Amino acid sequence: MEKWQDPEVIGLWIAIIIVLIFTILLFVVSTLYAGYKKMTEANLREAKMQLDHQKKLLDTNLQSQENERKRIAGDLHDSLIGKLTVIRMKNQVAYTATEIDELLGESIAEARRISHDLTPPLIEFLSIEELIDQLITPWQQKLHISFYPDVRTDDVLSPQIKIQVLRVMQELVTNIIKHAFATHVQVHLRHTHKKLILRVNDNGRGFDPTQLKAGIGLQSLELRMQYLNAKHRIKPVKGKGTTALVIATL
Repeated sequence: MEKWQDPEVIGLWIAIIIVLIFTILLFVVSTLYAGYKKMTEANLREAKMQLDHQKKLLDTNLQSQENERKRIAGDLHDSLIGKLTVIRMKNQVAYTATEIDELLGESIAEARRISHDLTPPLIEFLSIEELIDQLITPWQQKLHISFYPDVRTDDVLSPQIKIQVLRVMQELVTNIIKHAFATHVQVHLRHTHKKLILRVNDNGRGFDPTQLKAGIGLQSLELRMQYLNAKHRIKPVKGKGTTALVIATL
């Protein structure tokens, strides 16, 4: 009998093969488990980051709403109520009908502006280009704004999308007024069946977006981007102005 035919030798080789197979299986299982654990931890980290980001955006949204309430309350107190108080005082002393009429006209205009800021009138019936045109009209007193609408579809946007686009416009122009010190702004709007593209250019001094990253304005803008299913990019060129581009998928 050959040595390799010895049952003890055969048994030894079988034991070695079994141990080897078990070792390989153990290695494969350990490797798969380590990979699965690593992937799970990465997914948990990503989920936590997304949760933290969403919480931050929610806090930003609440803060934005609170700031908006304070701004409207300030407008009511400082402007509208102030004018009405003057009218009342003039009504108690000597006054002319012309003075009262002028103050009432100013008060009505101020109330209309505050109401428009809250919810633009006829938002359900006006197109987005008409609403933007109405929105930028009051800013013409501070800036020279050129508006170029390019509508290539008969699709009607929902009021919810319209109001978000208008708020984005307000946010962008507010940042231009506060930080860019521009004199001329160009607003380009393109509306197609699948896309809504808004581009805002100014000739201001430009700014560093990282310096404003923690600001309520840009965080609020990011929140609106999520609602619109949109992407945005702000590209400043120091001393040459800033371009803001918003692309929403409809």
